[in-house]
Amino acid sequence: MKIIIIGAGKVGKQIAETLSSENHDVILIEKDETRRQIAQDNLDIITILGNGVNVRTLEKAGIKQTDMLIAVTNSDEVNMLACMTAKQFDVPKKIARIRNSEYLYSNILSRDKLGIDFTINPERATAREIIKLLKSPKNVAQIQSFAGGKVKLIELRIDDNFPFIDQQLKNIDFKYPILVAAIYRNDKIIIPNGEEKIMVNDNLYILIKKENLINLDSIISKKPLLMQNVIILGGSKIGFQTAQILCKLGIKTKLIEMDIEKCEQIAEKLQNTLVINGDGTNIDLLKSEGIETTDGFVAVTGYDEDNLLVALLAKHLGAKKVIAKVDRTNYVPILEKIGVDAVVNPRMTTASAILRSIRRGKIISLTLLKEGKAEVIELIVHSGAKIINTPLKNAKLPKNSIIGAIVRKNNVIIPHGDNIIQADDKIIIFALSSDIKKIEKIFDGENR
Repeated sequence: MKIIIIGAGKVGKQIAETLSSENHDVILIEKDETRRQIAQDNLDIITILGNGVNVRTLEKAGIKQTDMLIAVTNSDEVNMLACMTAKQFDVPKKIARIRNSEYLYSNILSRDKLGIDFTINPERATAREIIKLLKSPKNVAQIQSFAGGKVKLIELRIDDNFPFIDQQLKNIDFKYPILVAAIYRNDKIIIPNGEEKIMVNDNLYILIKKENLINLDSIISKKPLLMQNVIILGGSKIGFQTAQILCKLGIKTKLIEMDIEKCEQIAEKLQNTLVINGDGTNIDLLKSEGIETTDGFVAVTGYDEDNLLVALLAKHLGAKKVIAKVDRTNYVPILEKIGVDAVVNPRMTTASAILRSIRRGKIISLTLLKEGKAEVIELIVHSGAKIINTPLKNAKLPKNSIIGAIVRKNNVIIPHGDNIIQADDKIIIFALSSDIKKIEKIFDGENR
């Protein structure tokens, strides 16, 4: 597939890196020479210096032969115009990152008129991720839904109190169907076999049926918190969107922001949120606003260092669950190791959403794990797929992959080696990113 990406920012580079690793023909357009050069030096793709809405630049990139255009510059207007231009060249699929929610809900600027097939609002998507985490137990660092909510993916942090430390997976009796599909250890993703042991400081990725979540007391340290009050640090778009959702849920919310003008704008729009003008790194201010008894604390300023510092401070002062937003992925392991309950990364959230719409075959959901080192894919099995009617133990899947769940009609199966996949099953697969192309070929049933 030939794909043009406009914008060599964090999201554009992440998407380009993932797609090029799967042997797609990727052309990246960037108007800033420094950014273009960095992408050229670090990625195995073609880069072009130029404006992504300029017809000559697009023609140079091969717009007439392109299967897809992805516009992820920092300008909503540029992204929309790029898609409109691509529509004139009959590009089959156009994707745009749009941050201004007014564009998304305007009848005048409908997606059909603009020629946009898929839009993603990073701030809204990240805010929804934060809400899910606030409603999860303390040692749950991530939770995702698959198969219409029937299957849950949980990233679980392992501490000294975990009941199965140093035990091999094949010897653990969870008493109900659970699959440990991946382990994150020492900055590496492991797709485990039965010989693998669980160790302190591991992050486990487990798949479980939705109805069995209530039975997780034996492996999750505490039940989900009853969120009654939340403090948000940062009046960013993510902070605003998070507060807006919390208010709709009836959760008492305070938002701390340094900029007085931003405070006034937020207070006018969110009348049920207490907006406080002040320095959120000030311990006295945090204490005066009840940090010691708050259920949730969310740090979403524009500065990773501030989010890291204040999240740790909030945890030390007694906040029950603490979530920090970070843009630099190299900070994520640090935050996890020093006690922050959960981390959100807008780049990975956005890239996951866009890649989900790109995948070939009948892929209906996708999540990137740990800076894109691995992926979780939900797909529908093609009637001509080679794997049909073959026991999983004989399926010859790539070494670094595992089928985590099978959904057949309304039944969820947490599989073992003797299970057989049928046509039109929904399956959930964990795999290292380097093996995704092989997975797609196995399940598509098409000759490539």
